[in-house]
Amino acid sequence: MPHSQVLIVGAGPTGLVLALWLTRAGITVRLIDSAAEPGTTSRAVGVQARTLEFYRQLGIADAVIDAGFPMVAINMWSRGRKAARIRFADMGEGLSLYPYMLIYPQDLHERLLLSELEKLGVACEREVTLVDVEPKDDVAVAKLRHANGTEEVVETPYLAGCDGASSQVRKSLGLDFEGGTYENVCF
Repeated sequence: MPHSQVLIVGAGPTGLVLALWLTRAGITVRLIDSAAEPGTTSRAVGVQARTLEFYRQLGIADAVIDAGFPMVAINMWSRGRKAARIRFADMGEGLSLYPYMLIYPQDLHERLLLSELEKLGVACEREVTLVDVEPKDDVAVAKLRHANGTEEVVETPYLAGCDGASSQVRKSLGLDFEGGTYENVCF
């Protein structure tokens, strides 16, 4: 495998955006994910204004906006009756070019990001699992396992743990995660 400056573990939205940003900045990345394919359901649907502003810098804001739709309000119901309506249409008016939350399912979001990476010659290596990582001198030493069972040891100047709430990167380094995950799938 060609040498990369950053090994990114996890190809969800965070890992994909990091790979895109670094690649556009001229930094070589290697992107791995333990899943065989991108997700087919969504665990998140909202894209915030600040994310869209960052996407504008990456040149993908228009594509994301075209694929999603602005959330203008939510209705809250109790016992079969509308209890409240919360407007979002102008929540960031005057603060952002994108004064709204955009609804864009995570699975579609990931596919768009993967497509942008492919245009830049970056592919996600699927069914590659991080087994362990240790700091050594000025590098991170990562032990990877491929789908066929072969193992590979990689030395990388930087390793980005974008592998979610059950992060093997954090477990390997003995780091805690103060937070939680959503068990629900949005569809």
